[in-house]
Amino acid sequence: MASPRVLFFSESQGWSGGAKQLLRLAERLRAGGWDIRVACPRDGQTFRKAEEMGLSPIDLHPREDYDVPTAWRLARLLSREGIDLLHAHHSRAHAVGLIASYLSRRPPLFVVTRRVSFAPQRNPFSLFKYRSGRISGFIAVAGSIRQALISAGVEPSRVTVIPSGVDLDTFTPRPRDEALAAELGLDARVPVVGKIANYGSWKGQDVALAAASRLKAQGRKAVFLFAGRDTDGPEIRGKARALGLADADVRFLGFREDVPRLLSLLAVSLNAATAGEGLSGALRESFAMNVPVAASDAGGNGELVEDGVTGRLSPAGDADGLARAVASLLDDPAGAKRMAEEGRRRVAERYGADRVAALTADFYRSLLAGAGRASSGDIAAQASSTPMSRQDSQELETRK
Repeated sequence: MASPRVLFFSESQGWSGGAKQLLRLAERLRAGGWDIRVACPRDGQTFRKAEEMGLSPIDLHPREDYDVPTAWRLARLLSREGIDLLHAHHSRAHAVGLIASYLSRRPPLFVVTRRVSFAPQRNPFSLFKYRSGRISGFIAVAGSIRQALISAGVEPSRVTVIPSGVDLDTFTPRPRDEALAAELGLDARVPVVGKIANYGSWKGQDVALAAASRLKAQGRKAVFLFAGRDTDGPEIRGKARALGLADADVRFLGFREDVPRLLSLLAVSLNAATAGEGLSGALRESFAMNVPVAASDAGGNGELVEDGVTGRLSPAGDADGLARAVASLLDDPAGAKRMAEEGRRRVAERYGADRVAALTADFYRSLLAGAGRASSGDIAAQASSTPMSRQDSQELETRK
């Protein structure tokens, strides 16, 4: 019997944590026997990387929430390809996918992943977007996101927590990359503190710069490294100069694809988000590589970082608190190492990409079986190709 057909849909053009998760999940599910298609804009990095991975992406570009022409094209695609389950991975895909479900002759099951903990807006379209009965279920990547959806009026039974995953084969402990350190002009005697995230108002680069300035004023030697889209632009550089940070104190690297090499250089990995954070990819990847972490208590960060156990947690937006957290890790390398090792143990246990794919596959199977979209033979075949432990199955059930 043919496998149920699943279409991943996203407006993503630039490379981001969400886009990485989408493609990693598609790759893992395909390897497990699922018939996965990907639709996203042709003129973006997500499409290009999907091609490189052999996913044969479909060009579809939702340009706004009310993009009805794209919704019509999506509706025709759903019918033509016989899609059984549509999975929207970003906000605009959520809105356009919902419109398409009303335009489809045979609407598929519709799953929405939400990756940010911002509260949904309260305008009529947003209420329709989140409360519509056409949505079969939400996947929240963190408990804080689940709570935000429930507070917005989504029925708790329709929101399941499935965390984002980590490729534990790629992100694994490794020696300091001396070649990269030399390329970046880093002295082995000076600790490197890194923040890896695309530049944005709520991502906390301003807080991290202020913390760097506080540490410099205290006479501490450290280099602060920023990597991610637009972290090499004039805005962040100007803010650093205004805080008295010289070229020797900071490195602005912009978008990079060698994140494991960068993480190998870090004495401390930062997440300084002020709001909206989901389940930080940089923190999960840092843990996987045994890199000590300091984070703000924003969104899902508190679900990853247990203060004093797996890292240091400080109040969101508090540059002084973040500076103290970084200093405590730099002053106690043995303690920082112990916390990083516990973080790695938890990530390996809870956030491995294969485990996340298995949880997602089990969620799909439960929806498809409930809607009669697959025969029992199909579901049994999927179950055998993507095995799940009893612990994972019970966890998924308790989170519904």
